[in-house]
Amino acid sequence: MPPQCLIPDRALSILAETQSSVPTQEIEDDHEAEVESLVSGIDLDDRMEQSASTGTHYLREASSVFKKQKLDQTVMSDNLKKASANVVVDNTLNEYRRLWDQFKSFCAELGFVDDAQVMDKYAQDIPEGLPSWIAVWIMNKADDLDIHTGKPKDPSVPRVKYATAQKMRAAISHKFGRDFGFGEQPWSQNAATGTFSGNPSLSVVVSQYMISLQRRKVRAGEELWEFNIKYSTDRRRTTSRKRKAEHPEDWAGYRVRQMLQLLYIVSMLCLLRFDEALRIMWTDITMFVNDDGIHCVRLDLPFRKTAQYGGIAPFPLYPNQEQPWLCPVRAFAKWWQLCGEMNIERTGYIFRKRVGRDGSNDNFVQCFRNNLVDILIDPRPYGTHSFRRGGWCQYLAMVKRWPIRDICTWGGWAENFDNPSTIFKYLMSWVDTPLLERKDYFNPKRATADTCHQCGRTCTCA
Repeated sequence: MPPQCLIPDRALSILAETQSSVPTQEIEDDHEAEVESLVSGIDLDDRMEQSASTGTHYLREASSVFKKQKLDQTVMSDNLKKASANVVVDNTLNEYRRLWDQFKSFCAELGFVDDAQVMDKYAQDIPEGLPSWIAVWIMNKADDLDIHTGKPKDPSVPRVKYATAQKMRAAISHKFGRDFGFGEQPWSQNAATGTFSGNPSLSVVVSQYMISLQRRKVRAGEELWEFNIKYSTDRRRTTSRKRKAEHPEDWAGYRVRQMLQLLYIVSMLCLLRFDEALRIMWTDITMFVNDDGIHCVRLDLPFRKTAQYGGIAPFPLYPNQEQPWLCPVRAFAKWWQLCGEMNIERTGYIFRKRVGRDGSNDNFVQCFRNNLVDILIDPRPYGTHSFRRGGWCQYLAMVKRWPIRDICTWGGWAENFDNPSTIFKYLMSWVDTPLLERKDYFNPKRATADTCHQCGRTCTCA
């Protein structure tokens, strides 16, 4: 086996720089996020295999996303027999296989291995340098720096986006996690034998590099709520099972999507776990007009995971005219109206059986995954926990600029602040971009901050 030193010197230097600049907590956060993504992907694979064996659909087909075409009943019937043949997730599996083949070829080209095919037997005798090989492979495709020179690549040299770099890593995670059977076992060395085992994609080396890469790239994507809000209101008719089978893009109609949108908004604004949000009842909701004549919504939860016997402070929610897609009052009013149109009594659970009832979130996970497929996002990397952690607690701190104490009080977290590591685990993330260089912290002439969307000021105290 060729030694690790065959990695280009400049690539090793870049990896070394990332090791010295990435804090341990960020590596742990990255590891946790990758594990959640891996577990979600394996769960999705299992469900897809089960649905294929029973001839049912777990997720909508992707062919209708990329190209609309008419199929006769005979063709459709044949397609239904292989329900998972053309879904986004199966296309992703094919992409994972293609990326694994690319990785093997890359390792052979750089001399890491003599024969690329030997890497298909890496369920045993895994080389020590494999995590570095993965990082250098991603670096070669995604980084602005050349792996041989360490200098910026020529503008004519194509490079992939960060989302593709994540998929490259996910392909390795999937290969070792599922195909080689390591699951979420961390990368480690056996002290007795000196051999290495586990999932190399979960190694410190790969985590450090991905964090560093994320800091140097801008990630953009279409937001999920935009699709649901703009979904055609002409589709308010009830969708039959036959139509759903013939048109997988109609896995849910306008009403279900508005219910999902309300669920997303409430969970994010109130920093709720999804099992908590799914148990909200109509009796927990109060519409009121405040002293300024503004129509508001108040949510009173009877219990939470951290408060099983009540005593939970209410969540007063205000309308958001500037960002209507984030407006809880509008979302509640819309779902109240739709329930009336469907002759559904406004009693019991707010979120109906279609997305989860009695605290069960299994149906919701399926809807959430289908919703991601709607906007051509592979659902594997995303878990429900990311809404609460990666979204709004950081939004409140970084965008709304709430003090940490206010965020903790609003979310009902650690009133005595006796577990600060857990609090900061939610507030800080490896996807955060550093806002200021260290040399400018006390610089009186440092650059102005981003314009505050509320007051329009650009001073650093805004």
